[in-house]
Formats: sequence, C-alpha cells, structure tokens
Amino acid sequence: MKQTWYYLFLINAEVIKLKLQIMRLQKQLSQEEIADLVGMTQSTYSRKEKGITNITMQEWMKIANVLGVEKDEIYQAPISKGSMLNVSEHQNLYDITYVLEQIDFLQRKNYELREKISTLQK
Repeated sequence: MKQTWYYLFLINAEVIKLKLQIMRLQKQLSQEEIADLVGMTQSTYSRKEKGITNITMQEWMKIANVLGVEKDEIYQAPISKGSMLNVSEHQNLYDITYVLEQIDFLQRKNYELREKISTLQK
C-alpha cells in the first residue's frame, strides 16, 4: 500500500506542475517573469511549479494575483494520505477498488492537462 500512496503522490505533483504551467503559458509568462512578479528566484519558482517543494498559502495568493485568477482556481492543497484520496469513514487506503479509481482519475486529469499544454505551446 505504501507504493500505491507514493504513486498517487507523484501523480499529484504532476497535476500541480501541469496546472501552473498551463496558467502561466496562457498568460504568456516565462518562469523567470512570474518568479519576479511573485518575489522569488526562477529556480525556486521552478521547483514549486514542478511540485518538488510546497507552495505556501501566501505564495498561492501571489501566483493567483499575477495570473489574474482566484486562488481557488489554481490552489492545490499539500498532499497527505487523507486529503489525496479524500478518505472517508467508509473508504480507506486498503480499498483497492477505490485506490485504483483514484489513480485512473488522476491519470486522466494528467493526460488532459498535458494535451492543453501541447495545444498552448503550438
């Protein structure tokens, strides 16, 4: 089960990356430009956009402001086993059907976001 959770963590990091990348490209901003506007270095912004390091709530607000969107449109909560899988009293990490459905959902979302980026880069 640890391996499944780690796999979901990696997919979540990819969704963060793709979501921020799409918004940035739609605004025709480079990583360096958005980093300057939110007050960080390009390398720091890059790590955050890639999902390598967490984005603080204050940073989410600054990024949303620069992108001209509401924070809730781009916000991605820090990952935890419970929040990642939206676990309730009746569903848990040992419910393999539920976990597989979550993986499938995240893979489809990942694909959709990659297609959007591909279209924006043309």
